[in-house]
Amino acid sequence: MDGAEFFFEGVRRLDWGLGNPNKTAAMIAEGMVAVWALAYVRQRLFWFSAFLFTALGCCLVQTFSRGGLVACCAGLAVLAVFAPRPWPRQNMLTVVLSATMIAAYAVSVDAHRRYTQGFFEEDRSVTNRIVLWQAAPAMMADAPWGWGIGNAGRAYMRWYQPVDRCERYRTLVNSHLTWLVELGWPLRFLYLCGWMAIFLLCGAKAGSQWRTVPCGIWAAFATASSFSSVAESPWLWVVPMAALLAVFASRARSGQWPPFGNWLRVAALSVLFCVSLWAAGRLEGSRINGGRDRVVMGSGTPMVWLVADEESLGETFAKTLRKNLSACVVGFSVGIVTSLDQLPRDVSGTRVVLTGAPAGFSAERMGKVVAVASRLVLLAPAFFPQEAGFGADGMENVEVVFGEFSQSPFLPAWEKTGRVHCAAATGDYFPDWPEALCGRRFGDGCGLRPSGRGASAGMKP
Repeated sequence: MDGAEFFFEGVRRLDWGLGNPNKTAAMIAEGMVAVWALAYVRQRLFWFSAFLFTALGCCLVQTFSRGGLVACCAGLAVLAVFAPRPWPRQNMLTVVLSATMIAAYAVSVDAHRRYTQGFFEEDRSVTNRIVLWQAAPAMMADAPWGWGIGNAGRAYMRWYQPVDRCERYRTLVNSHLTWLVELGWPLRFLYLCGWMAIFLLCGAKAGSQWRTVPCGIWAAFATASSFSSVAESPWLWVVPMAALLAVFASRARSGQWPPFGNWLRVAALSVLFCVSLWAAGRLEGSRINGGRDRVVMGSGTPMVWLVADEESLGETFAKTLRKNLSACVVGFSVGIVTSLDQLPRDVSGTRVVLTGAPAGFSAERMGKVVAVASRLVLLAPAFFPQEAGFGADGMENVEVVFGEFSQSPFLPAWEKTGRVHCAAATGDYFPDWPEALCGRRFGDGCGLRPSGRGASAGMKP
């Protein structure tokens, strides 16, 4: 999010230094539930709780966060359902008056216009989230061991975002889905178990209705984390964890813990959620097997491995590959890595395509690849042959491709090897580079370049 998004209709959205108004709104929503704990401590403090609730409610409005508003409503709903009955008439009137004051303030700053966006006209903030979240089950099913912490947004943009879309994402704009995608199935199971265990522990019954406050706090936190990636902020965990510690202390003192059967139900329900997510992801039929270091597109063992240098191919290289992969033979599969170190140990019998100067480059690693791969194709290599341990001999299974109008400083040295092919009508970037993966000879558009420095003189357009 950039600074321009911290305003709505010229009004600055409250931030409190958290770097994102949605995180601030989540913190405020937790506070609006937590203040009612004072009323459980002493009934006379109800009025002070109502005052704090109203003040925080106006602050929540100032964030213009719809997710924060829904989170607050979710937490308050828990309080309303499980609060002791009957409610004193004056307390009910006070709460209604407080809610009316907050609503009036929302109208005065035009926050209601923000809250109603998407109901009467398309709101890209909402539709983009829906498109993003719909890909989450497939991302989980395609990566049994997870995409790796911090990689959810990048993995989505590369392998699941519609090729005609260009929105940039760091996360899945949902803390739960982000972490479920980044973790593997064992940790996904534990993550779901953890959330359900919290609500089980915070469950209230006669004589312990105060636990509805911790339960409401966690409900608000869980809801806010469903609409934005707010749970990554450690500050948002302070109030929920303090509430949970109070619950632990109370249960430890009284010796009252949920029955063992309830814990079994939590585990069973978590398994059911995992199976449901996996089944929903399989229905997508994406034909991707992913992970932190490697991605395989297609079915079966990869026929070719691409070692992609994003600097040379561009950050949208994965979308380019997805658009062009249909041109390959039926049953074709390709593995993609961004570092030589990420290649599997055994690439024997496969073709390896390397672009630019990918990470993990070393003469030793290149030597191992050349020794076992059926063919090594170098697309505009951004290193000298000597750095890869190549000379004029021993390159029988190596192809080097440069564009017809290439200005690469590495080209003259590669021409001396006699292995350079020319890609017609291109410079240092190949728009149709995926053709090099499909088994067809790539770079014969203007023949095999003669060796020697003289050939490079005719390179300039």
